[in-house]
Amino acid sequence: MASDPRAGMDAVESANRAALTKVRQVRPQWSGVAEARRALPLPDWTLLHAGPPFEDPRDPSPPILSSAVLCCLYEGWARNEEEAERLISTGQVRMLPAQSFSVVTPLAAVISPSTALAEISDAANPGHRCWSLLSSGSGPQIRFGSRDPAILERLYWRDRILAPALRKGLATRPVALLPLARLGLEAGDDLHAQTSHANTALCAAMPSTLPVEVVECLGNTPLFFLTLWMGACHLMLAAAAGEAGSSLVLALAGNGRRVGLRVAGDPARWHTRAAPVPEGPRISASAVPVSPMVGDSGVIDAFGLGAQAWRCCSGVAEALAPWWPNPAEASPDWLIGAHPLFEDLQLPIGLACHRVTADTDLPRVAIAMVGGDGRAGLLGRGLCVPPASLFLG
Repeated sequence: MASDPRAGMDAVESANRAALTKVRQVRPQWSGVAEARRALPLPDWTLLHAGPPFEDPRDPSPPILSSAVLCCLYEGWARNEEEAERLISTGQVRMLPAQSFSVVTPLAAVISPSTALAEISDAANPGHRCWSLLSSGSGPQIRFGSRDPAILERLYWRDRILAPALRKGLATRPVALLPLARLGLEAGDDLHAQTSHANTALCAAMPSTLPVEVVECLGNTPLFFLTLWMGACHLMLAAAAGEAGSSLVLALAGNGRRVGLRVAGDPARWHTRAAPVPEGPRISASAVPVSPMVGDSGVIDAFGLGAQAWRCCSGVAEALAPWWPNPAEASPDWLIGAHPLFEDLQLPIGLACHRVTADTDLPRVAIAMVGGDGRAGLLGRGLCVPPASLFLG
């Protein structure tokens, strides 16, 4: 007798309800700051990158290669760019996906042993935690995937000055992240392309004993909250990992060549396709091609915010209107649940892979554009539409 397809669908829906129950129980908090070498079981001479594994880790995409080169210089593994490239191309320095270590990292940022990471833990279950890159403030950024030598100075400042001060400040009072996210959403943030209001709330929640230069860094970096919220979304979704039969998306990320997702029912497996190229307004007249999608921050959009929240965050949507004219008209049937903190804002959560079909509007990711040459750095805000086959396959 042929199996009843409706029974199979009912089983998936039931598994997804169970998965979302676990997601809703997580209470993410920023609980600490630590060096990657102390926080992670990181093998020697290893760097971590965003997205799925590279087909050949000795040949990473140009933006990630540039960030990896800078990390080799920063760690003292190489004296110049040529030596660093040789270490990577010969496999002496290994490139591994950050998510294999319960870490998320934005755009083309690469994590090395000295990198300061933000610890995001579950106030309801302190043993459940993950890590995210600690922002280095304003100025040149490793996440933009260039070889600007000024980035090395920012890394030093982040790891030697910013990180110790924040570690001390958080030691006695972790910062709950869901209330800050709620405040940001109420004020118009989508919590991916824009986190300025949530960041203001974060600044108000930090200990008053922080050094002036650290307070100024947080206040002058509207996207400082972003990597914390990436970690929060990763932590909440990771609670559903291993829920048999669930199609809930745990990760939606790119490595500059492939875009990939992982689902709760089979969390260790990456489903990948060729990465699409984000589109959006450029900050200059540069003709440098845009890199295909890169970064782990699509976890925010998979959770249900970011571009999925543009139906409510009109200010963010206006800048990308030529590339998505009517986000308010989108009907995301693949967002299948609600979070009690966001439900009254009409913001559903939980991207269910099996609900995406050839006939539905596709999920989108609000992700910045960086130079595909690995030199130009940030090119502008962007919007990315992963291929339908990624969800259908």
